[in-house]
Amino acid sequence: MDKKYTDLQKRILELKAERNALIFAHNYQRIEIQEIADFTGDSLQLAQKSAEITGYDLIVFSGVRFMAEMAAVLSNGVPVYIPDPGALCPLAAYANPEKLRKKKEEYPGAPVVVYMNTTTETKTETDRICTSGSAIEVVESLGAETVLFGPDANLAEYVRRHTDIEIIDIEPRGHCYVHNQFDIAQLMLLKEEYPDAITIAHPECPPEVQEAADIIGSTGMMVQAIENSPNDTFIIATEMGLIQQLQKAHPDKKILPVWEGAICRQMKKHTLEKIIRVLEELPEENLVTVSEELAVEIMTVLEQMNKLKGQGPAKKVVTETAKISL
Repeated sequence: MDKKYTDLQKRILELKAERNALIFAHNYQRIEIQEIADFTGDSLQLAQKSAEITGYDLIVFSGVRFMAEMAAVLSNGVPVYIPDPGALCPLAAYANPEKLRKKKEEYPGAPVVVYMNTTTETKTETDRICTSGSAIEVVESLGAETVLFGPDANLAEYVRRHTDIEIIDIEPRGHCYVHNQFDIAQLMLLKEEYPDAITIAHPECPPEVQEAADIIGSTGMMVQAIENSPNDTFIIATEMGLIQQLQKAHPDKKILPVWEGAICRQMKKHTLEKIIRVLEELPEENLVTVSEELAVEIMTVLEQMNKLKGQGPAKKVVTETAKISL
């Protein structure tokens, strides 16, 4: 690793101890941030961990803003700071509260399920929140013939194809610009070159990429799948931050990205330098706050879920010879 990063990482570790702080990093963060994080995971795992925090004075949250807001709601009063306040999720922006309320008027009585990847304000307008691994289960649990779902249209299509429920897109154009760029031709070339590889795709990928994969699931599920599999070669369709994490964690395995250009520019806004500034100065503009009213509404929605769902696979393709057991 570049000596610059080594020195910056050492400084962060010193400041973290002085501040009695924790550093959370999403799986898509720069690898040098993941290396000094106390906890790395997907959006659900980070939310769950936030709810468990005791004995610390602050959390530095390296992820997009809606994730940091969920942490602020769940962190039992521990202040949450984000290194770059401008790190936003374009996918989350597709389902704003006004758009959702209009869609609810079009389909009166239809329950609403939104993906974790939505803004805090939008979550307060919903009946249920789901993860990529729990989307089908959550939708089916409502017992409704029609369900409004969003904001990711590719995940909505996956649920539509695997249930008998009418799934209405909150925003048909909604997508993650990183995952939506994966191309089936790229994937098939890799599958031809590595015929024994297990292919894992994120459910935000286009439907044809999902269909060509052996497993579809969240980044947290991908980590578990590779850890538990005896297979030594994997083709992964997700953001490069997770690919780098997996390659570092499993030097004995071949972890192949479908596309090396799969980079979330928003996640990469966070840097070691920005984390140092937060820990040194505790700038007010980096403090993540959620109004008490919104926090209460969010907690109500979470309570209706009974619990945040686990990381089971959204799909397991059964082939003539099973490649993996989850």
